[in-house]
Amino acid sequence: MLVVASKGCNSVVLSLSEISLPLDLVYVEGVDDMVKNNGTCKALYGISRIDCDRQNAHAWRVSLRRHGKRHVRNFTDKKYAGRQLAFVKAVEFRDQFLLENPPISRKEFCSIKRRNNKTGITGVYKYRKTYELKDGTIKESWYWEATWPDLSGVSISASFAVNRFGENLAKRMAVEAREAGMKKVVGTFWAAERGEIHGFENIRQQVSLQRSAGA
Repeated sequence: MLVVASKGCNSVVLSLSEISLPLDLVYVEGVDDMVKNNGTCKALYGISRIDCDRQNAHAWRVSLRRHGKRHVRNFTDKKYAGRQLAFVKAVEFRDQFLLENPPISRKEFCSIKRRNNKTGITGVYKYRKTYELKDGTIKESWYWEATWPDLSGVSISASFAVNRFGENLAKRMAVEAREAGMKKVVGTFWAAERGEIHGFENIRQQVSLQRSAGA
């Protein structure tokens, strides 16, 4: 019997092309543990389990969204002679999909123009502060502000007063602050970090060694 995935939530299976034994000898260790921790389990990124006895539906589902479109494919236990092989096929499909459609980067996500954007410049907007003087007079000050995330995803901002710098200079300073901040934004979008394929390589190498040792 071949172990193609180490136990635990950092597990990953080898693709079928890497398996030289008969497919009925393939065994995936720790699948139940991974399903229990699907919210954090990297090996199950984009994969969920379907078990409905009433409809006789037993399968692994790959479901990933790219550019607003949901991509879904089911791998049934019946078609692949059991949940073990169905799981291997689901992971193989998921990995290939991620290679062809990698998760959005943090910089790409931060560059998406929101519907409520009124300035035409992502991450830069104008706002006002109002305050009351002792005599009851209401005053207001306008600012151009830039926002961008730090490496942990926490928002950073910089404001520039129109009263101090003038309209055009305050706006330009905000734009430049945003551009400078965005240069430091790297990596995969935080919510999709589990979908980084390169994170699986060390475990793939370990599994390959296990296979060689058992040959």
